[in-house]
Amino acid sequence: MILLLFAALTATQAASPAPPAAKVTTLETATGQAPAAPGNADQLKLTTLADDRMTLPVTIGSAGPFRFLVDTGADGSAVSRQLAERLLLPAGRRTKLHSVTGFDEVATASVRGLRVANRAMPDIDAPLLEAQHVGADGILGTDVLRSALVRFDFKKKLLTILPNERAAKRLDPDTIVVEARKREGRLIVTHALLDGQRLTVILDTGSEVSIGNMALRAALAKRRMLSGLAPLDLRSVTGTILPASYMTVRELDVGNVGFQNLGIAFADAHTFRALGFDDSPALLLGMNALRAFDSVTIDMNAKKLRFSKPESQRYRVDQYVLTAPRPQG
Repeated sequence: MILLLFAALTATQAASPAPPAAKVTTLETATGQAPAAPGNADQLKLTTLADDRMTLPVTIGSAGPFRFLVDTGADGSAVSRQLAERLLLPAGRRTKLHSVTGFDEVATASVRGLRVANRAMPDIDAPLLEAQHVGADGILGTDVLRSALVRFDFKKKLLTILPNERAAKRLDPDTIVVEARKREGRLIVTHALLDGQRLTVILDTGSEVSIGNMALRAALAKRRMLSGLAPLDLRSVTGTILPASYMTVRELDVGNVGFQNLGIAFADAHTFRALGFDDSPALLLGMNALRAFDSVTIDMNAKKLRFSKPESQRYRVDQYVLTAPRPQG
């Protein structure tokens, strides 16, 4: 068995400031007042870690709650070695675990009776990781979230599991919808521009920063658009350090959503090779970008992303700048 557990990244460096959060500059919108969550939706309180990643409470059997990191950049869930020992979880099959730095063969634990709110999650053999490297008791990946419609409310620090897309539209009437594709359990936007450079964007809620591959770095260098690069270390879920450099880009356009002044790191990450994006410009869109919104709803089945802009930017519809259609292909 092979698991791709790429995200859950933290960034560390000493002298330079952290990559700045993005500012939303371009949104399509339909106005309306957002109602409360429907009665058949489950709501959970999100806890924000020091590095801006998010955890939520889960139970395993009758034990818990435990804090698990929500990671849409991982196609497999994981559990800390410390929690597995505490719960006496039976050993599972060894598996090959992919991270940003490469892959390793690791031990797993058999996790049965995993529940998020009132919803039973699939039984899994979860890789064992050190809690100090994860920053939580475990990781919820797309293997258990793939059939869920999940809404992250960053303003109220709530995660809502919605019953269907209609409920998402009722809950967030003032949003923009971005169509995506799916690869290896991840949502991917293939029509995106970074400072005029075409690229592919991969949604990643488990990464503190947005990460560009070396092909993107080379493309920007060819356009003479690299400036102010500073060193940055990325720490993977296995504890391995990946050297990187970061800078602030002027504008990123994903679907019909635009960001300004987004800090991104460039690194030779194994993630891109495993997904087949090592030779073309690509970017993992991390939490420093997603937190520019009040909420983000992820619909894995419909392959859609719904973005709700900050309250401070909710003016009249005619004051928004709508993205003009651009050539495809």
